[in-house]
Amino acid sequence: MWDKGLKLARHLGMYVLILFSGPLTALEFTDAFVRGLPPGQKNTAAFFTVANAEATAWTIARVSTDAADRVEMHRHEHNNGMMMMREVDELTIEAQSSLQFAPGGLHLMLIGLKQPLREGDRVTLQFTNVAGESVHTEFPVISVVNEHRHH
Repeated sequence: MWDKGLKLARHLGMYVLILFSGPLTALEFTDAFVRGLPPGQKNTAAFFTVANAEATAWTIARVSTDAADRVEMHRHEHNNGMMMMREVDELTIEAQSSLQFAPGGLHLMLIGLKQPLREGDRVTLQFTNVAGESVHTEFPVISVVNEHRHH
């Protein structure tokens, strides 16, 4: 069902609104969505592709949102035959390249949701780099029905 949500986002041409604070940056977020969950769930995930059109690397040092107590960057890794989720402190998007956050790989975890997220809601995320520059993005909430992956 993840593919269905991702295809829907692509079909709708989901390009994320980027509001800048600080110097203008050439980051572009595409195929972005926050996973909608049934009421009562306190954590969810966000997926997207981010492209860096700048001539220099852009290192994500922190992500935040008003929708949750905290946001963590995670990576799935295989360890002794088991899939494990590990928090990542920083992620670098090299110059003129992109980084994909997708199920089973890199993703954001929104932990301690302050209210239920419903299909059609929008969540603003703030990405801050190691230099303290921030980019605000708005991701749509897309419900993924009958989804079998768990966090």
